[in-house]
Amino acid sequence: MCRWKADETGRTRAAPHIKTYLRPSPDGSQLAWLLVTSANLSKAAWGVLEKRQTQLRIRSYEIGVLFLPCDEEKGGLASAGNVSFDLPLVPYRSQDEPWVWNIKYLTPDCCGNVWTP
Repeated sequence: MCRWKADETGRTRAAPHIKTYLRPSPDGSQLAWLLVTSANLSKAAWGVLEKRQTQLRIRSYEIGVLFLPCDEEKGGLASAGNVSFDLPLVPYRSQDEPWVWNIKYLTPDCCGNVWTP
């Protein structure tokens, strides 16, 4: 998991709801694959085996697109030039905290708003 950062496109403050999973090269210039989807990393979205592992139960249907490279001359890697976020990816820091919908946030955001559910 990595932080959303899109300084190059000016969209760092506009994190999308869509989920993006990818495998970048070490320098972030190429991708082995890229998945853009509405699916969370959850059993509801991806399914869970039930009934003695003979039946897959999916409770939430999602949609996504898997991009695979087609340039075999580059060893199966595609250019990462058209993604909407900065590469290389930025890992979360130890001081980062997740935003939770039912917790008060009294420090104003960039628009001067606070969150008091």
